[in-house]
Amino acid sequence: MSGPKTSRYTLTPEQRRILAEQREMDRRKAVASQNIQRNSKRLLQIGGMFSSEKQVSAELMKRIKNDGGFSQKINELEMLIASIAPVVAGTDNNDVPALERTAEVVSERAAKAEKMVRELSDIAAQNEVKLQAHLDAAIDQGFSTSFVEMKTTDSVSTGDVRDKMRVQLLQMKKNQILPVGLTEEISNAILGMEEIQDEVFLKNYLALTVSPLIKKCKRFLSEYEECHEEFEKLYCEYDALCELYCYTAQEYPCTSESVEFLKAEIQRMKKAAIEEDEQAYISECLDEVMEEMGYNVLGRREVTKKNGKHFQNRLYTYGEGTAVNVTCSSDGKVAMELGGLDDADRIPDDREASLLCDSMESFCDDFKEIEKRLLAKGVILAERISLLPPSAEYAQIINTSDYEIKGEAEKFKVKKQHRNAVQLKPRSEINGKV
Repeated sequence: MSGPKTSRYTLTPEQRRILAEQREMDRRKAVASQNIQRNSKRLLQIGGMFSSEKQVSAELMKRIKNDGGFSQKINELEMLIASIAPVVAGTDNNDVPALERTAEVVSERAAKAEKMVRELSDIAAQNEVKLQAHLDAAIDQGFSTSFVEMKTTDSVSTGDVRDKMRVQLLQMKKNQILPVGLTEEISNAILGMEEIQDEVFLKNYLALTVSPLIKKCKRFLSEYEECHEEFEKLYCEYDALCELYCYTAQEYPCTSESVEFLKAEIQRMKKAAIEEDEQAYISECLDEVMEEMGYNVLGRREVTKKNGKHFQNRLYTYGEGTAVNVTCSSDGKVAMELGGLDDADRIPDDREASLLCDSMESFCDDFKEIEKRLLAKGVILAERISLLPPSAEYAQIINTSDYEIKGEAEKFKVKKQHRNAVQLKPRSEINGKV
């Protein structure tokens, strides 16, 4: 009645709910932690910005007593960044609601800091133009030589259009949101404006090169602003789930296409996590039940077939020189087979096969008890694939050299005096009967 058995198990609705609640709690904790880490890192990066812009601001204050409010706003930004550290340090990392509250605070302050960065970048670009104009009119060689890179040799008077475009290009160049390719185009455009001496040629250059580049950058920034908030939220969750479920996170640009991809990828990972959690729980319960019934893990191995299917094998001791081989596959199947042990591949002889049939028969009651105890843990039978009777044709010798063996495995041997001399587990131990 108890030859090889293959079944597919699933969970009761209640047990599935319990796992879902734990999984959601783990997800919330991972997302909140990732949010704090990601925005804290961004705030530190922001804190290291504007070093050269501070020099320009200081020089303007020295020369014309006006830096467009740059120094006041940079102080506000630095105070905002400094206020984050105590909030993060005072958060209990094991308190999920507290983590989420801190994540919200850090996220809000990071968003405020990003807005201040854009304002500072605009002011800084105008300050550079102001300082350049002052340098052009001043006779101050000592200072101008330290700002050679900002001094223009352009002797062509192009008026307000050129100055306006230069300010826009400088503002965009300082925007760290723009990809490297666009910032390089901006640098080249600014250099081209400075090198052109002919007024007619300069006007054509502004119309055909600079103006389209400004429009191109504005389109990029407009799309970024539209999807930035949603992208950041999705990427934070994606990054957290990758770490939680052992995937390698990839970098993606902030675009509408990336938003749609991240939505789909997050759903894929969540679905895979549900299946993996259920299979892991079933496997864990099976280990617990076998241990409760007196079986000890003798050996383990993992196998991945060419078709991608993954198998986990565990050997549990059963009687002298015998073991129960439990195979859990990635598609949810669980197979149990009883066999004799040896350290080589071989086929059992007739006497061994006969004795193994007796062992199969005795394992029948154990199998019923196993499923009964699994049910108590919320694991139920979903499908009975095969339940074969004991037969010599199913008798097998398990090669222990294929497994990672804990300790020394006793070989299966038929004693000469009488086959019933092979000692099996007492039924009181196997079934809990007295």
